[in-house]
Amino acid sequence: MYIGIDCGTQGTKAIIWQDGQILGQGYTQHSTIMEQLGQREQNPEEWFDALVSSINQAFKGIEQHRTAIKGIGVSGQQHGLVLLDHDNNVVRDALLWCDTRPQAALSDFVQSHGLHLVDQLGIQVPVAFSLGKLLWVKENDPLSFRKIHKVMLPHDYLNWRLTGRFTIEPGDASGTGWFNTYLKSMDKEILSLIEFDHEIEQPDVIESQEVAGKLCTSAAKLLGLNSSVIVSSGGGDNMMAAIGTGNVGTGQLTISLGTSGTLFSHSYKQIDSREHPDLNAFCSSTNGYLPLASTMNVTTANNQVLNLINGDINEFDTLLHSSPIGADGLTCLPFFNGARLPNVPSAQGAIQGITATNLTPANLLRATVEAVTFNLNLGANVLKSAGVTFDKTCVIGGGAKSQAWRQLIADVTNLPLWSPLSTEAAAVGAAIQACWAHENLYQPTDIDDICLNTIKIDEAKSVMPVESNVLMYQEIADSYRQQLNDHMTQFN
Repeated sequence: MYIGIDCGTQGTKAIIWQDGQILGQGYTQHSTIMEQLGQREQNPEEWFDALVSSINQAFKGIEQHRTAIKGIGVSGQQHGLVLLDHDNNVVRDALLWCDTRPQAALSDFVQSHGLHLVDQLGIQVPVAFSLGKLLWVKENDPLSFRKIHKVMLPHDYLNWRLTGRFTIEPGDASGTGWFNTYLKSMDKEILSLIEFDHEIEQPDVIESQEVAGKLCTSAAKLLGLNSSVIVSSGGGDNMMAAIGTGNVGTGQLTISLGTSGTLFSHSYKQIDSREHPDLNAFCSSTNGYLPLASTMNVTTANNQVLNLINGDINEFDTLLHSSPIGADGLTCLPFFNGARLPNVPSAQGAIQGITATNLTPANLLRATVEAVTFNLNLGANVLKSAGVTFDKTCVIGGGAKSQAWRQLIADVTNLPLWSPLSTEAAAVGAAIQACWAHENLYQPTDIDDICLNTIKIDEAKSVMPVESNVLMYQEIADSYRQQLNDHMTQFN
């Protein structure tokens, strides 16, 4: 029996997991500091409090299972910057992945040192990564910068609070901006260029199947668990969602439909992303690699239009079915909050092809959902262009509940589509990784086998592409891409 933790930007989930079954779960919200333009910060200590609260919630009614827990796995929001001083106190609130203030600091750093980070690290380094946030703290909060003794990611911090051991694993570490994805080690040159005021402590780099440590006495007592409980290496939320959807071999594309959309696959070797600025060539949390593309304006765009037409989420599928493929010629460019793919932060949205007869609530919603899906497929094409191959897709996230949207995705991507029975992919992935780490203490175990034996397919949500729909969407998608290219020229 294992505990899976998913510490996201909105809150922390905890599940009690055994052989593919979730026996209990809990959730605790986080507060976010947004006092300045672009600011997104949280108090790391609140994450640990939320972890404890969520675990206690998950055990309600099944308290007897506390003694059966063998391991804990932690999934964390990627790229967040946690800083500790020499006394292991949190120096300041953590900058989150979505904090956009570090853009100038990162650009200046790269230009002033003549760096080509993708050549040096094997991965593009955007503003979302931890490097820019650390440079921003150096420029804007020098008092805190001078106190730094440890630099952690959110899941590293939770692992440290649970075990007392300072570790990193390649999956999450590959999103820092100072981790070599080929060598799977810290890049000492980049760290030296940051110019800390004193030597900082470096974490132990451990492989994905390794144990980060056992519960320290205080954590075991606080959680009511045995001190023999192990904590696995953990990883970032995308890496854990990959495990939770069985994306640990080859041939699968996982699409997460949330506020933003992420698409990723698994590879046993690093992908050359030098010619692909829209691709994040992450390491996986299974000792492999996780090439990933992401797009903005996904469920948020759909919901914004749904609210505009006074629609209810329960009417989502009915409205989609009420409009034909192509929405009677109506096109929506749903860049209501800028664009990430293509990378045009200043982009704005538009509605095109309006006639006297096609501007209906159903057509407007369908045009938006189709455009969102076309943009997701652009992400799939980015992966393909880098040499990633897949012949099926798994869809997770809030949007995966819609049968009409699942069919639309299958038709646009021309891939068979499935969804897991459990919707908590990151927490399940964390639990599976904990199981993997525990099993490897006694005998070599492949995580592929654990995933195969424990991840259940929701057969009712599985769909196949419809050939006639595929052909229609190929033509419509070509027209959409031309309109997209023309539209974006005004913002470049």
